[in-house]
Amino acid sequence: MANLGLLDGIDRTRLRGFSKTMFGNADRIEVAAAVARCQSGMVNGQELHELLGISPPRVRAQLLALASAGLVEQLPRMGQRLNYGIVDRDDPFWTLISEVAEVWGSQSDPD
Repeated sequence: MANLGLLDGIDRTRLRGFSKTMFGNADRIEVAAAVARCQSGMVNGQELHELLGISPPRVRAQLLALASAGLVEQLPRMGQRLNYGIVDRDDPFWTLISEVAEVWGSQSDPD
């Protein structure tokens, strides 16, 4: 899973505001960016909850939205945790969402 430094330098309150305005959900960009930056390409809701401080039901909702869009897929359970894997690491969405998180979460206004 990703590390806690994943969101260093990002104003998460600002990012959540942009996410709410653009996607109708304050958590969408933050969760997607965390998935994008996960080196293994496999995440689960509990780890994302711990990393981001977003409640498990809200994280799950974002994982389900990403799955519905075909960006992640549900993997077989490992113990009690339900894992999701990135379907195509080369999909431009993952680069885009990571860059969006950096720009929109920066202290300066996005260009």
